[in-house]
Parts: sequence; structure tokens; C-alpha cells
Amino acid sequence: MRRKREVPEYIRENIKKIGLKINKMRLAKKLSREKLAYSIGMAKSYLGYIEKGQSNPTIETLYLIAGGLECEVKDLL
Repeated sequence: MRRKREVPEYIRENIKKIGLKINKMRLAKKLSREKLAYSIGMAKSYLGYIEKGQSNPTIETLYLIAGGLECEVKDLL
């Protein structure tokens, strides 16, 4: 059985920063979490985990979120 490896602290901090940027951009566009999640076909709870830095989004997920926020993925990093 594979053991889950520990994520280094610097990576966890960057995941949190990405989540905060997503949250700030969403609020700046006056979008609810529910509205953004619906527009990109994502569960609002999953979007919430990403915004709180509790989930590590894939590149594909970042592209979906960037599309919903009408920005580039680089703007989320």
C-alpha cells in the first residue's frame, strides 16, 4: 500500500496564496462562489477548498477557474 507523502511547507504556502488570489479575483468581479463554480462545472465546496488552500488544484482546474474569472492562469499564480 502506498503511503501519502508529506507536502513541504513552502508548497502548502503557495497553494494557500493561489487560493487567496482566486478568492480576491472572484470577489472583485462580484461573483458568488456558487455562481463561479456553476459556470465552470465545479462543485462549490471544491472551489471553497481551493480558495481556503485546503486542496491542491490541478493545472486543468486552474485553467477552468481562470476561464470563469476571465483571466490567464498566470494571474492566479
